[in-house]
Amino acid sequence: VILPSGPVRWRESVLFMKAQGVDTLVELGAGKVLGGLAKRIDKELSGSSVGTPADIDAFLKTL
Repeated sequence: VILPSGPVRWRESVLFMKAQGVDTLVELGAGKVLGGLAKRIDKELSGSSVGTPADIDAFLKTL
């Protein structure tokens, strides 16, 4: 696993995605940290966290 060693520009990334028309974020893996941070940046964004195969199946049924 390679982890970023420099600053992550999450706020700028979220604002860029929003400007491109993204309104739903899907966080893959354990936890809901990035989705929570994104919602604090822009409350209009919705998000889902999928960390297990069962989560993936449930999420796909919502599409």
